[in-house]
Amino acid sequence: MLGLNRNADYALRLMLDIGAHSGAVSTADIARRQETPYQFLRKVARTLVRQGLLTSERGARGGLRLARPAESVTLLEIVSAFGPPSLNRCTVDPPRCDRREVCGVFPVWAEAQREVERVLARYTLSDVVSRQAILADSRARTGRRKRVATGRRRRLAS
Repeated sequence: MLGLNRNADYALRLMLDIGAHSGAVSTADIARRQETPYQFLRKVARTLVRQGLLTSERGARGGLRLARPAESVTLLEIVSAFGPPSLNRCTVDPPRCDRREVCGVFPVWAEAQREVERVLARYTLSDVVSRQAILADSRARTGRRKRVATGRRRRLAS
């Protein structure tokens, strides 16, 4: 099983972070928030710029921005910038699978592959940015309730 590669995983995190912010966002800030290696994330960002999913500007007001509205970017587009999402080698390049004609499981893999692609194409960046905001809000409320229930407060650094 191959699944998503690290590039695609980091690309989703990068796009989610940019989609959650208005304006340009620096790669260094994203790397810090997403706990990803800065140099690796820069390479991922360059690929997304080449694929037309991001724009990049240099300078004091520069950074990364979505090239299109989040509502028009699918998860499949983001993942596919680094190659097709695949369940196994047979679904990456079916004509090169020498067992395809004798394998009873191949049609199942092919159907599962189509479903993975269909689901990734159905969800937009906007969908997951909204979901992320809901999760963050829920975590923040839960954290406040726990602090109140235990009588502890977080100390602020001065």
